[in-house]
Amino acid sequence: MNITRKFLSWFDNHLLFFLSGFLLAFIPLFPKLPLFDVIPGYIVRVRLEDFLIAIAIIIWLVQLWRKKISFGPNPLAKPILIYLTVGLLSMLSAIFITRTVPLEILHIGKMALHFLRRIEYFSLFFIFYSTVKSIKQVKTYLLILIVTILGVTLYGYGQKYLYWPAFSTMNREFSKGWALYLTQHARVISTFGGHYDLAAYAMMALILLWSLFFNIEKKLYKLIIFIILAGTFWLLILTASRTSFIAYMVGVTVLFGFWTFRKGIMWSAKRWFIVTVLSMFVMLSFGDLSDRFTKLLKLDQRLGGIKSLLTQPFSAPPIGDNIVLLENNIEAVTSKSDFPLLPIRPSDVTDIIPEGTIATQTASGAAITKVVQRNYSKTALVYDLSTGIRLDALWPRAIAGFKKNPLLGTGYSTLTKIQVNEFTEAESTDNDYLRALGETGLLGLLAFGWILVAALSMVWKAYTSITDKVIFGMITALTAIIIGLLVNAVYIDIFEASKVALYFWAITGIILGSIKITSANKFQPPKLSSISDLSSTLHKIKQITQKIYRSDKTYLLIIIILALVVRHYKISEPLADWHSWRQADTSAVTRNFVRYGLNLFYPRYDDLSSIASGIPNPQGYRFVEFPLYSFFAVLTDKLFPGYNVEYSGRLTSIFASIGTLIFLYFLVKKYLGVRVGMLTAGFFALLPYNIFWSRTILPEPTLVFLTTAMLYTFDKWVETSKWKYWVISVIFAVLSLLVKFTAAFFVIPMLYLAWNKWKFKTFTNIWLYIYAILTVLPFIAWRIHISKYPEGVPAYQWLFNGNGIRFKGAWFWWLFSERIGHLILGTWGVGLFLLGMIRQVKNKITGTNVWFFHYWLTGLIIYLIVFATGNVQHDYYQIILVPILCIFLAIGTDFLLIKSDLFHQFFSKLVLIIWIVFMLMFGWYQARDFFNINHPEIVEAGREFDRVISNNKVLVIAPYGGDTAFLYQTGRRGWPLMEGTIDEMIAKGAHYYISTNFDDTTNKIMQMALNNQLGKDQIHQFKIIKQTPSYVIIQLVPDKFLPKTN
Repeated sequence: MNITRKFLSWFDNHLLFFLSGFLLAFIPLFPKLPLFDVIPGYIVRVRLEDFLIAIAIIIWLVQLWRKKISFGPNPLAKPILIYLTVGLLSMLSAIFITRTVPLEILHIGKMALHFLRRIEYFSLFFIFYSTVKSIKQVKTYLLILIVTILGVTLYGYGQKYLYWPAFSTMNREFSKGWALYLTQHARVISTFGGHYDLAAYAMMALILLWSLFFNIEKKLYKLIIFIILAGTFWLLILTASRTSFIAYMVGVTVLFGFWTFRKGIMWSAKRWFIVTVLSMFVMLSFGDLSDRFTKLLKLDQRLGGIKSLLTQPFSAPPIGDNIVLLENNIEAVTSKSDFPLLPIRPSDVTDIIPEGTIATQTASGAAITKVVQRNYSKTALVYDLSTGIRLDALWPRAIAGFKKNPLLGTGYSTLTKIQVNEFTEAESTDNDYLRALGETGLLGLLAFGWILVAALSMVWKAYTSITDKVIFGMITALTAIIIGLLVNAVYIDIFEASKVALYFWAITGIILGSIKITSANKFQPPKLSSISDLSSTLHKIKQITQKIYRSDKTYLLIIIILALVVRHYKISEPLADWHSWRQADTSAVTRNFVRYGLNLFYPRYDDLSSIASGIPNPQGYRFVEFPLYSFFAVLTDKLFPGYNVEYSGRLTSIFASIGTLIFLYFLVKKYLGVRVGMLTAGFFALLPYNIFWSRTILPEPTLVFLTTAMLYTFDKWVETSKWKYWVISVIFAVLSLLVKFTAAFFVIPMLYLAWNKWKFKTFTNIWLYIYAILTVLPFIAWRIHISKYPEGVPAYQWLFNGNGIRFKGAWFWWLFSERIGHLILGTWGVGLFLLGMIRQVKNKITGTNVWFFHYWLTGLIIYLIVFATGNVQHDYYQIILVPILCIFLAIGTDFLLIKSDLFHQFFSKLVLIIWIVFMLMFGWYQARDFFNINHPEIVEAGREFDRVISNNKVLVIAPYGGDTAFLYQTGRRGWPLMEGTIDEMIAKGAHYYISTNFDDTTNKIMQMALNNQLGKDQIHQFKIIKQTPSYVIIQLVPDKFLPKTN
């Protein structure tokens, strides 16, 4: 009898502990199988766990009444009570004030159900908090947690690899308890109702396991935990949840941040690095989660684009009747009907699900059913479907609910419905912050936040007083779990997900309960002084910071960032700014490479006329320079998908400009020191003329980069005699000469460098001759190749002295006054430039006079003389002068800085600053109009043509005085002017005529179209496609004569 009484007494004392331990395992492990509906037609149903929790609550209340357990002191009781009070007030407000919930049992019942669910979630915290009476109980709970994690993981593997059934609550029908089986790429849900819930659970489990792993000393236990940890991490990967993975990474970071107070900064930093790198490696290397991050970052498009370039032939395929091309692809054995066109859909939509079907009739009157394709929003297409739903619908509705009642919101379960009387079958905002604001207002969000802050506060206060390693690992994990869930809450309603919420509040009760029994009256928050290696780490950080601060590379990086920022000014504007005709030709080559494949030996642009060469050019060949710039632009286009070729082209030039800046700095630094190098880089970054031209779609910025790199590496070879510099310099020299023949003028400063090193031995240095031969041979080969296609080679002889302007007064005025003086140097820079020119500079290392930069300038002055007419005609021809001009500006500025003893120190520097500011101001005044679009009508007309005419193979007449900028805007090949009558142009293959100038020719063609419409002209079957006051689009041939699109 005594034994029975003792057993019953023992069982009475431990009943709640047994039941809570059972719940701790049962809730995560038992699938979400419903028992019955609470509200007919609603997705939330009663499950077995609800009854078990209700029983536990009843037993808890009885035990509390019998004083078998104590309620307090409970740190979360007050904030939870306040939150529930706010929730109740929000419900009353929704019914009687905002009237967002109709006064009907169905709607009020649904709102009350969500309120009761939250009470259910919180109840587990009170139950577990009260049951914790010893460390042994805590460790028992911990063992149950670990075994449960293993069970959830194994069942997830069974779903993935063994077709074990899954029970989903992702929609109303599935939530009835359907047994589902996962396809190959379906996301694992294990015993949870959805993959997001499972991912959040895995995130919490991983943080707890990592904390225990680094706390436990026994190797066997470490091994067991690591095996379970690895399995759980792979489970997270199988859920393919980006949000939970990010939350996991943030949680791990917080975890090791707290560890610094116990183990020190270096111990924590090393292990954090290993864990995060290992996690990132596994995530990016395997599983569907890597695909989702790849799509998010567009890495698949970037890598796919690069792969296509690497596998693509550069030259055109052979032509002939006896040529057979081998194609090892499936298209060779299938018809086009086997490859139906796929409608555009978001990146995370794998199946084509139609919107529905409609009944209609054929032309003969037969009844048929037509499939209506599903349309997706622009947001969904840019990002993915789930993001589109959030941004387009869920989040705006939550914000609208908050605006309706900022303090109390519109009540639970009111955010997804559009009409007040609408009954929604499920609730979701996919952002817990917005959901809290929308449903319970600012007061509800703050009250719920207070609960979490109170839990964190208790952990923080007890941090240093915990001596048990297991308990310490658990309380550290709780902090990281809360932060991780807060990250998760940005994209998921995580605190409303039943299994996740119940699990979270249960472990919160366990961990805070463990603090209650181990740290009673010993609360002492951690201090920075408790970090063992704080002083040594701070000393190292100070040393590194000072090193960074004193490093010239830091300031160079600042200049580079500044240069990048200013060059992005109007970078997305249409290609219709200054010198757009030349840019359009270059960009057309790039665009055709992107559209039709990379063929470097046969570059084509859009102009089929004879304007450039005087010979008809039906193939549109563009043989000016070797299309190296266009190749780099295509590469940029592949690396930065989602933008147009104009952006890619400008970005390519910007990259080249930044490369020039870097080489220029190190070249000047070697001879003249850090300060002059910095000043040179600064001027190169900020000269307004250079800002514009170094982000244009032209080969010149690439040429400037290649020639500067060539000089730098050649100088390094001469200095060190290392062959790697010789080889690299040869490569730069070859590419420079292929891009522009004007690179040949840099031979003068290169000869100076050689002479300065070897004197008369320069003429017997065999490597210089080999250098020259290797540089010239590819250029000669290219010229021989393009000579076979004279129609694609523009006339160039006039560039030398076609109008006889060389050494005339106009030549001096245009180049040295207007271009260099006003446009590039902004007038005020001329003084600094001349000061730099006449200053005698010495090498900072050897102390000898430096004439290298003067020879550089001499070579480019010869270039101005040789290409006299070209330089006067085109202001972009002087881009190549910018580096050397910046060098002399820097030398002149440096002279005024070091000679401050000749002047008043303060006023001399003030005058110098004003001098430079004025130079930049007036330079900007000269260059600012270059960025403007002078004729927006050609952009408007071109875009409309591209919109209404989907056929890319049509040929267009876009008269613009021979300027190809208008033709380029249409996105089609054709003619930039009329080369004959309209009938002759049609005979050449023209299909459309587009014009922004209603001149006699345009009016005549329009009249022909009207006559054809009235039946007065049957010969010219013209048709006006679109006419506005700004432009007109006319189809010149009947539809049957238009080229086929496939």
